[in-house]
Amino acid sequence: MQELRSAAEVAEATSDLMVRWAAQALEPGYPHERGAAWRLRNAVVVFAPRLNRADRVVHAGDEDDVVALLREVLPALTGQAVRLLAAAPLAARVSERLGHEVLATFGWLHLADDAPQRPTPDVEWLTEGDVPAIDALLREANPGSYLFPDDPGAVRWAGVRDTDGTPISIAGDSWPAPGLRYISGVATHPGHRELGLSTQVCTFLTRELAALGAVTLMADADNEPALGVYRGLGFRYSPICASRR
Repeated sequence: MQELRSAAEVAEATSDLMVRWAAQALEPGYPHERGAAWRLRNAVVVFAPRLNRADRVVHAGDEDDVVALLREVLPALTGQAVRLLAAAPLAARVSERLGHEVLATFGWLHLADDAPQRPTPDVEWLTEGDVPAIDALLREANPGSYLFPDDPGAVRWAGVRDTDGTPISIAGDSWPAPGLRYISGVATHPGHRELGLSTQVCTFLTRELAALGAVTLMADADNEPALGVYRGLGFRYSPICASRR
């Protein structure tokens, strides 16, 4: 087993974008306890404390190697209510072999290289003065959001304003990793839905973040309206599973 000490070393060991996203926990400036990462033959495992509201153990690689590596590193994470995260087929097989409980299946999406570009004239970067309105909008329109303005992973917000200047549709740039950006906190005021505002905001944010690296997000598997928006923007869907020991 080899310990990987930086996001760059993780990127050299795997092309899996979700594992590389979790590797932000190895970098200076990560807002929580520093994470850890390991490699065993073709398997890579990253432990990322409090990443996107959970202590995550993200893994990828050949099934036998992943099982062997998890058996070695998980006992050291005593007292941690970790959530394991991986591509759905691998996660199901690994969970069965380790006796873990599969909690949910949802989607990991990444932006394709040939994603279309569209104008977004009404979308802008919001300001610090908009934070109370952003928080209020999320609590009304998306109270289960994994991102709020006071989250340490929140970087900045894009949005569309009403005629009085109040944000009515928003999305957040959050939890950035070297070479990757992550979208979360998407919400539109109930009184302004079905106008395509979320599409406009996500189009703007996707275009801006694509200049900085790969663009990724997570979405529920049964959220067809959101998935339709993301697919239309050029995101590709891969099923992933969360499990616990």
